[in-house]
Amino acid sequence: MRRPRGAVKLVNLTLTVAFVSAVYLAWLYVPLWFDDLDVSEALAAGGNQLSMASGTLNAAAVQRSVADKLAKVGYHWEEQDGQQVERRGLGLDPEDVKVEGGPDQKLGRITVDYARTVKLKPLERYWTVRFHNSHEANINP
Repeated sequence: MRRPRGAVKLVNLTLTVAFVSAVYLAWLYVPLWFDDLDVSEALAAGGNQLSMASGTLNAAAVQRSVADKLAKVGYHWEEQDGQQVERRGLGLDPEDVKVEGGPDQKLGRITVDYARTVKLKPLERYWTVRFHNSHEANINP
């Protein structure tokens, strides 16, 4: 028995919806992933700054340097006059960048935990994605 013309098969409809959903999620998440790579690069630059430090570990200078680099990465949402407004940068302060020395003071670690909020376009809703980045570097005595 033949199906009438124009009939939609359930399998084809399910595969189409799954494909469109995957493309939409990739469209939302890939820019966040690229920004996370920029955060990794900023932490690596901070690690280089740690390894070049002679004598004492200047954590405040490394925190400021990494936070300045992260102020140019991506965007974040802030509430202004009851509305969400998109701002440049990740919205991180130097205190959000954690610089720790190892027990023997030969190894240092820079860590950043941050959240990115994405606006789901047709729904006018927001989705928050959390990220954790860290980088270890040798500290010169």
